[in-house]
Amino acid sequence: MLNLFAGQLYSQKSIEDSLNKVIAENKDEAEVAKAYNSLAYEYSRKDLVKSRNYLDAAIAICKRIKNYKRLSSSYSQLVYFLHDVGKPDSAEYYIGQVKNLYDQAEGSEKDDVGSNYYTVGALYYRRTGAYQKAVPFFENAIALNKKRGDKESTAGQTLNLGNNYISMSNYKKAAENHLKALALFEELGNQRGISFCYQGLSKSFTELKQYNQALVYVNNSIKIKTVLKDRKGLGSSESTLGDIYRGLGDLDKSLTHYNNAVVIAKEVKSLPEEMGNYQNIAQLYKEKKDFKLALDYFNQSKELAKQLKDSSSVAAMETEILALQTAKKTDADEQQLNKNQELFKERGDLGRQAEGYKNMVEFYVTNKNFEKALEYNNKYHEVNDSIRSADLQMQIIKMEEGYTSAKKESEIQLLKKDGELQQQKISRQRIIYGAALGLLLISLAALALFINRNKLKQRMKELELRNQIAADLHDEVGSSLSSIHMLSQMAAQPGTAASRKDDILQRMSGNAKETMEKMSDLIWTIKPEAAEGSNLKQRMERFSYEICGSKNIDLTLELDKLDEKDLTMEQRKTMYLIFKEALNNAVKYSGTEKISVSAANGNNVLTMIVKDEGKGFDIGTVLKGNGLENIKARAAGVGGKLAIDSIPGNGTTVKLTMPLTN
Repeated sequence: MLNLFAGQLYSQKSIEDSLNKVIAENKDEAEVAKAYNSLAYEYSRKDLVKSRNYLDAAIAICKRIKNYKRLSSSYSQLVYFLHDVGKPDSAEYYIGQVKNLYDQAEGSEKDDVGSNYYTVGALYYRRTGAYQKAVPFFENAIALNKKRGDKESTAGQTLNLGNNYISMSNYKKAAENHLKALALFEELGNQRGISFCYQGLSKSFTELKQYNQALVYVNNSIKIKTVLKDRKGLGSSESTLGDIYRGLGDLDKSLTHYNNAVVIAKEVKSLPEEMGNYQNIAQLYKEKKDFKLALDYFNQSKELAKQLKDSSSVAAMETEILALQTAKKTDADEQQLNKNQELFKERGDLGRQAEGYKNMVEFYVTNKNFEKALEYNNKYHEVNDSIRSADLQMQIIKMEEGYTSAKKESEIQLLKKDGELQQQKISRQRIIYGAALGLLLISLAALALFINRNKLKQRMKELELRNQIAADLHDEVGSSLSSIHMLSQMAAQPGTAASRKDDILQRMSGNAKETMEKMSDLIWTIKPEAAEGSNLKQRMERFSYEICGSKNIDLTLELDKLDEKDLTMEQRKTMYLIFKEALNNAVKYSGTEKISVSAANGNNVLTMIVKDEGKGFDIGTVLKGNGLENIKARAAGVGGKLAIDSIPGNGTTVKLTMPLTN
């Protein structure tokens, strides 16, 4: 299960940044050492190499300044680190170092170091399966933390005591401590601690076969751990989900979650988590009657337990392995089973006692000693019933309901106090409300005027748009339609020669095509999504290739950096019409063989360049012809500038720059 170090619990990235800032800027070496310890704890759940480096840095400082409190914190974390990576002998050495510091400490520092000593001792004994021995260490740590006024450490060790009781299969005391810790963590706003409490409560409800309630708590825990990016914590949740689905009979789903937990345990290099999940997988295969795979995983779990010096787990695995072996059991096997049961009793591990009795039933049935089998079957049910009795389940549910009720009552009291404060403020607020009401009426009148003005402005904009559409229709289309009308009258005159009629009809066709293009352009500028090829770049590309292709002119287009969404309707229209006019002039008059067009916008400015390598012209004599004056006026109309650079014999460059900020 989960272990929580007695120290401040931080909220991830922002805290890491602030701790690094303390290290970089603080001249107080004790505070720097504290920051290194906190960083080591943060990285213990995701990067063990960094965690160890931070611990080494903290230890070096603490030794130099002889700060026992900070040094004991560093040694305590080092104990957890060494045990997790499978070095229990080194871990025990540093427990001894913390004990030495406790013996040497004086005054208020003695309580601080004592808190670290009892905490690290409690967690180490719990991790090595000595659950009963761990209980007084947890209780001493909690008492010292309360004396020191350290609510966060009190909550952390209350949580860990609850986890220890889960290992002892004492689910009533487990839930009692988890609910106490949850109340403290909620008061402190400590999300990581809250997630650990949810995890512990989920484990208790799982063992009591209250799977629906267990799922609620584990999913709440996962939500918080995901936000905190707590990989190690998520691994524990995956393991709990495996337990839940195994209890529900969905063994395939259970196996998936156990395997996920193994992957995470290896990722964060946590041997205790890896060991526990191998045991879970072995139990699952045992239920599936795949005894070969069950033996393989029990053996893997046993080897890790030996490495971690977890004698209780070693004994549990030996009992399971003996039960699965098909050969007739010997007297030595019986002695080993009894020895393991004594160890479970000594360690206070009721769950393993029950499982051990169950395996002994199978042992005696195999040896056809049915009297002994019946004796141990009764012991199994006696212990199992004490663990999971209906009365116990009701007590835990009542505890949970009591916690929820107390929480609601606390919220009601806060609301009542708020109500009293509100009543005291009402008399003063009445005067303020009177003045505010007057101000509100004035504001409403101003708002109504503002809304009315906005509506009027909107109507003016609509009218302006209609006038603009009418003007564009008149300017762009009217002359072409008039020309078509006159040409049709000419063609209809009697005596017109056939060749003359053909010429007139070709001109009419050309004018009609031009009119269609102008109408298409006008519709597109107003509502581009309704037109075919609505994308500005697509429209520019199509026109460019059509007009240049008809004259076999080599065309280079660079429009990838043009972002149409930054342009208003008017800006889009202006740019497109200037582009068409400039390109049309280049094709018709320059005699060029190459034309390049580029357009891009950035930093709220649009830049478009149309360049040919033709014969060029004298700007002073030609500016008023060929529509150049017109496109200059268009650019100025949207606050832009049009620069025309041309020298006879050196080609022409037309450059539009247009601000995009409205």
